[in-house]
Amino acid sequence: DELVGKAEKEYRSFAGDGVTISAVPLRRGTNSIECGFDSTLAAPEVMKLAQEAEADGVDACTIACFTDPGLVGARELVSIPVVGEGEAALHMAAMLSTRFTVVITEKPFFSLIRRTVSHYGLSSNLASVRSADASVLDLNESRVAHIVAECIDSVERDGAEAFVMGCTGTGFDMAITIEDALKAHFGAYIPVIDPGKVALHFARAMVATGLSHSKMAYP
Repeated sequence: DELVGKAEKEYRSFAGDGVTISAVPLRRGTNSIECGFDSTLAAPEVMKLAQEAEADGVDACTIACFTDPGLVGARELVSIPVVGEGEAALHMAAMLSTRFTVVITEKPFFSLIRRTVSHYGLSSNLASVRSADASVLDLNESRVAHIVAECIDSVERDGAEAFVMGCTGTGFDMAITIEDALKAHFGAYIPVIDPGKVALHFARAMVATGLSHSKMAYP
């Protein structure tokens, strides 16, 4: 409940006026998603919740996990927009830069992130994957200094031009804090992308423009 409340507060803070946010936890699944096994277990519940959201009159859904569990199936089951936070963040990074680095929780999950990036056809844009050296449930503001150091090194060694927070459970406004630190160090703006924020605004844009996923692609 504490984590759900934290997420809901964050989403409301950047949703803007006229948007009603509800953060709905999975009733069945793992405590966090840190591997393909966890993501697969989460998918059925994500799809079910998308159906319930559409039935309740919700305009759009986002999936609060970088691996986007159940995204394809949810799009097949509903007509309202369903936005994966990983997909949204990675495509935004490709729009804002030619090479980006994904900052993930711990090194054992690097391969999972690389597979996610490859799934969206963006492997050629991936400069590197870097670690916060903290688990999903332990990732908070205390890791900012370490992450900033990793990002600085990634710019200098890997040629990173933008950063994606590869875990959607970051500390409050962590992306902005890291972005400010990088600007102070390099004297230049380098975007740091919060997947939750980007996915929410993609969803808003789809609703505002009357667009949703193609039923030829997701029948």
